[in-house]
Amino acid sequence: MIRPALILLSLAAPAAGETARVYSGEHGDFTRLVIELPNGSDWLLGRTEDGYAFATKDAAQPDYDLAGVWRRISRARASAILKDPGTGALRLSLGCDCHITPFEFRPGVVVLDIRPGAAPKGSEFEVAFDGQRKGAAESDQPQPAGGPVQDYTWLDTRATTTVPNHTPSPLPLPLATGGVSLEPLRNELLEQLARGAAEGIVDLGLPAKASGKTQAASEDLPWSGIRIGEQPGLATRLPNPFENERESDPACTPEPLLDIAAWGEALSPLDILASARSGLHGEFDIADPDAVLRSVRLHLHLGFGAEAIQMTELVSDAAEAEPLSIYKSMGRIIDGEPDPATPFAGMLDCDGPAALWAALARDRLPRGPGVNRAAILRAFQSLPSHLRSHLGSGLADRFLAIDDADAARMIRDAMSRAPQVEAKTIALLDASNSLHRGDIEAARRHAAEAVALDGNQATSLVTLVEAHFQDQKPLAAEIPETLRALRGEIGASELGAKVDRAIVLSLALSGQMDAAFSSGEAVGKVLADLWNVAASRADDDSFLRHAVLPTGNQPPALPQDLALNIAVRLLDLGFPDAALAWIGPVSTRDTASRRLAAARAQLGRGDARAALQLLEGLNGAESESVRAAALFQLDDLPQAASALRAARRPDDAIRVELWQGKDPATESDVSSVWKDPALSPSASAPAGETGLLGRAATSVDASMAARAAVETLLRSVPQPSGN
Repeated sequence: MIRPALILLSLAAPAAGETARVYSGEHGDFTRLVIELPNGSDWLLGRTEDGYAFATKDAAQPDYDLAGVWRRISRARASAILKDPGTGALRLSLGCDCHITPFEFRPGVVVLDIRPGAAPKGSEFEVAFDGQRKGAAESDQPQPAGGPVQDYTWLDTRATTTVPNHTPSPLPLPLATGGVSLEPLRNELLEQLARGAAEGIVDLGLPAKASGKTQAASEDLPWSGIRIGEQPGLATRLPNPFENERESDPACTPEPLLDIAAWGEALSPLDILASARSGLHGEFDIADPDAVLRSVRLHLHLGFGAEAIQMTELVSDAAEAEPLSIYKSMGRIIDGEPDPATPFAGMLDCDGPAALWAALARDRLPRGPGVNRAAILRAFQSLPSHLRSHLGSGLADRFLAIDDADAARMIRDAMSRAPQVEAKTIALLDASNSLHRGDIEAARRHAAEAVALDGNQATSLVTLVEAHFQDQKPLAAEIPETLRALRGEIGASELGAKVDRAIVLSLALSGQMDAAFSSGEAVGKVLADLWNVAASRADDDSFLRHAVLPTGNQPPALPQDLALNIAVRLLDLGFPDAALAWIGPVSTRDTASRRLAAARAQLGRGDARAALQLLEGLNGAESESVRAAALFQLDDLPQAASALRAARRPDDAIRVELWQGKDPATESDVSSVWKDPALSPSASAPAGETGLLGRAATSVDASMAARAAVETLLRSVPQPSGN
């Protein structure tokens, strides 16, 4: 019944202008709309009463294709998206307290992100939308005061659309009659019937014979336009845009365009290369687009990215522009080159091989639900074996960076099944996995195996240095020399930065501390790692040459714990002033370890009162020992003896008591040497009733006993070590 009428209506409708396709997608905390303009037109975005309006600066606005805009998004943020019938602009009504952040992904592709909250201060896109300034309304007819009338949409579940702070003006009654135009109704019916047929709601059949009844004359109708309004119950089965078995989003590249394994199936590499170079030109030496497209695919199957990109230049046919742009990006990804304008940028959540190429196009993967992990791993396992071997290491590193060791292990297992994979590649992957798990011993073993299989691979050497750095194990002196020899071949890249860091750390781990500190790459995080090695492994002379700073110089900005380790080693070596420079200002609000180190430094400088002030409130054996030393400096022997007992040093406490002329406590657990009566203060006093000769004899006996006790004591104390 309807199909012939649709054909006639389509013939009667005016010719459509250029079309701008609108895609959509949910990205967790924001909703994204992508507008593909028919040409690289300039565009503008501005505020309206209920949201925003988007338009190009051209005099004639494009026809916005909104057929698939509601497939992947809900109406939580974008409540309505429609074309303004007056200006031709795209009107975006918001259903939340949100703002739109636009940017141009590439010429002709504009991205609109609907994000919650207020817009950034000074945003130029918060200015009121001016349709005349956009060039969208060139006619002399004024725009309707109430804003655009929203078109009916079969997918809208709301009964009405409320425009905040807007009261429509009452219509003058009675309504004017006269000639009418059914063109708006015809166009809208045609669009909605087509959508209904696509959804399976409307059954388009052959028309029945005319009933012979005459239709009412159009001049009898009292209005010039009919609006059905928003009727949510009209659709008998409204599709859920988030159901698992939805149609694939048009923003995702279809799987047949990326079936790289099937392009060279059952052919040897030589046959593939011969086929890729034959039949490219037809009559008049004009390149055949189909043959060029086949050649590009075959080169990509072989892993020849640069050659595939070169082949794409033979065709300038606009019909092949989209697949060729996809294949150019794949060629750059295969060759390890960056591609900022890759068409795979927004396809990480696609359910197909597009997700794999989107992951490979990035230098790192985002954390969260926006990554279709299953699709990426599935597409990787279906790659040809030589491409799995070539691309697997980088993909595994991306998953390790987001702490997904299981995905990295599955990639490693898929690579190991490829006959072309080299043993060094698997060993290197095992080393990276071991480092991520914290198994440093296994990481060193696998990295050493990778270096033994191919010592000229910079990645293996970098991993070996990292494995040794994790637990401060020494390295052979030839490692930094080999890395320096490879550095010139790498150039400015992410790997180059890793090699620079490995050179500095390998110099330090191989005992070449002065060369490591003089390296120009020893800055920032690399310098902090270098000091980490120096604090624990450098010999005393090398350490002091760099840790004792000239007067007035400030130490580099390092983590507080690392700076404290450097200061403690300086204190152990007897350099309190240099240690204070690394510790910095300390108060009673700092940690106990910083306060204790600062107290030791002040004590070393002879400022016992400052040391006691820093130790206030601290307990523990080490703190009490430092407190006792400070009390000794202040000649407070009783308190020093108490501090020594609190530090669990009873022998030293008894010495202090003996120096004060006190007898050692009988219950003290000390050597019997200290309890010898000859060392007791009362033992040397002769009896009062003896004569002069008796007292002299007693003194001689006491002196000999004291001498014997001292000699016994000296023999009981172990000799000091060293010279």
